[in-house]
Amino acid sequence: MAFRKHAGMAAGVAVAGLALAAFLPKSAEARQSAFIGVVLAAVTGVVALVLKRRAVRKDLKAALKAVGVVFGLRAVGVVVGLLWAVETGLSPVAFVAGFFGTYFVLQWIEVSYVMAASRDAAGGDE
Repeated sequence: MAFRKHAGMAAGVAVAGLALAAFLPKSAEARQSAFIGVVLAAVTGVVALVLKRRAVRKDLKAALKAVGVVFGLRAVGVVVGLLWAVETGLSPVAFVAGFFGTYFVLQWIEVSYVMAASRDAAGGDE
């Protein structure tokens, strides 16, 4: 139950991020760059939730491994996205705003999910 609730919240954040990326930037280049940032953050957020769902079912070592894998995936995504934005003449600032604006909210959802799933696995309010 916790996974569906948190996945739904993550989907809502992605939709809100896409709407903001579509309407906030003034230039088409900035909109495109922000849109790519939001999509990249949303995709890595989906991967993060799935990996953390699997990890919570196992043990702490698996959970820490999932955190490390997702951190690496996001780091590579940011570097590739920034390089792409610079090379194609798009706005790196809009990319960063789109990515990290979405990422920060998704990170809180992921933490909330892990806490809720751990509490459910422990059998109560622990």
